[in-house]
Amino acid sequence: MPAPAALVDPVLAREKAAQYQRDGFCIAPPVVPPELLARVIPRMDAVRHGEYETGRKPLNSWAAPDDAPGKLSKIDQAHVSDRTIYETITHPAIGEWVAAITGAKRVQVWAVQMLHKPPGGDARGAVGWHQDLYYWNTWWQPGSDIFTAWLAISDVREESGPMHFVPGSQRWGLLEGSDFFGSVDESKRKIALPPKAEWQDVSGAMPAGAFSLHHCLTLHGSQPNLSPSPRRSFAIHLCTERAAPIPDRGIDTKGGGYDYLGHLDDPAICPVIYGA
Repeated sequence: MPAPAALVDPVLAREKAAQYQRDGFCIAPPVVPPELLARVIPRMDAVRHGEYETGRKPLNSWAAPDDAPGKLSKIDQAHVSDRTIYETITHPAIGEWVAAITGAKRVQVWAVQMLHKPPGGDARGAVGWHQDLYYWNTWWQPGSDIFTAWLAISDVREESGPMHFVPGSQRWGLLEGSDFFGSVDESKRKIALPPKAEWQDVSGAMPAGAFSLHHCLTLHGSQPNLSPSPRRSFAIHLCTERAAPIPDRGIDTKGGGYDYLGHLDDPAICPVIYGA
């Protein structure tokens, strides 16, 4: 059910919509209340340690706490394992703001990644430069309206290893060389830029409860976390009424051998957060 319109400042929403169209990303103001942020942090830690409130395991995990303490932890579909995580990623203000920025009539979650970037500056906490569509183009038909709301659960300062974005890169098309799992410097060298394209990246630092919205073709990556505290976040992958799955797509090996779009009719996995 849509959130009340009062959750969105229409003037600010127009500014964010203009930036999203121009730069391929924008940062929305804090929308998730501090009370919910405080409740979800221990639930995120519980899931990372294998405690599943609902009895359902997440899809998979990369770098569990005991596997590699300094490495970025990425757990897919953690919201199916915990009710507070589900409440957080479906907070009505997220859907309301996304709709206001993109002009969507319907906003649906199709995948969620729970991310824990440990402190200490370990290079394995970095995320290489990439375009999301590189990993998604075997699932979605060309031109589908798909993007990511990256929700900060903790304050993300410059020393926390915030995401960085390349403004305007959403207009460069799908490029060769994306590497989420590579180092920041190496992955940048791999990206094959179009003629006359100029690389200039900007920080996505933001306070807890805020989220960035970026287009599926916008280049982004992040450095290690140099702060003394973990950087906690959710990458909420979204689609609108202007998106369509590829029929008979089968299992995508780049996505870990799982068909994320096979559950679009299941609100426990792929909830609609705005519109009918």
